[in-house]
Amino acid sequence: MKKIDSRGNDIYNNDVFQVLLAYEVSRSQRYPTPLTLLQIEMKPVAVSEEALHVAPTLFTSILNQHLRSVDIPSKTGNTFKVLLPTTDEMGARAVCERILSVFKNKFDTPNGISIAFSLQIGATIHGGGSTISSEILFQKADEALKQSHAKGANTYVMLA
Repeated sequence: MKKIDSRGNDIYNNDVFQVLLAYEVSRSQRYPTPLTLLQIEMKPVAVSEEALHVAPTLFTSILNQHLRSVDIPSKTGNTFKVLLPTTDEMGARAVCERILSVFKNKFDTPNGISIAFSLQIGATIHGGGSTISSEILFQKADEALKQSHAKGANTYVMLA
């Protein structure tokens, strides 16, 4: 049996993410397959400054444990983008619900300090074909994230 390792703390910077996004959009245009983009805004809550410094690394590690190896995560500040190739609406909803479920719990640092996370997720899906573009994906994911903010903490909004 083959052992599958998680990515740990591996996450793409914005430049690499843009290259991979362009590739996946091009592939989705040529071979119409669904493509999902998530924008996750993470706000850590902890009693110490030390824990707040550890929070982004902890969040990244836990997020990567719950993504597929083909998913493409990126981080800018406390905002994470995750591109989910060949993922339709049902799959995207399952990912959003899983992420919210995982992060409803508190996590302990190696020093025994608890960290909680407040999340908002904006998601968009596109069925592929000639009408898909990265601009459309970003525009709809941004709008979904704004709507998630209006709904409150630990929510997601999906726009097609």
